[in-house]
Amino acid sequence: MLIIATLGCKGDAELAMERGIQYYEWEMIEKAVLEFKFVVHNLSSQNEKLDYSQIRLKSRAHHNLAVAYAKKEWYDDAVLEAREAFELFPSDDNRKVMELIQNKIPTESQKPVKQKPTTP
Repeated sequence: MLIIATLGCKGDAELAMERGIQYYEWEMIEKAVLEFKFVVHNLSSQNEKLDYSQIRLKSRAHHNLAVAYAKKEWYDDAVLEAREAFELFPSDDNRKVMELIQNKIPTESQKPVKQKPTTP
């Protein structure tokens, strides 16, 4: 019974991502940045062992850092994070954010990517 309960629990990185998104929505950008950085740091320490869902989570953390930095108009940092997100997971969302930041055109539609359920 304990194993089943443990398997259903979210890890530190997933919880930090959720907190970061909530802070961003509350306009607490600095706190959101700290949470997204925690996700990146936490997953970077296991880089060689990351599975698909962890790579996606790390990419979303970089994406969200890029959006948060752009909101603060820290474009140099934002473009680095956007590129890292795209390199990890070359999705349309990551490409669009990277292009917007490279052109320094922040839009209201830039929102942190919410965690989507993954299927094996």
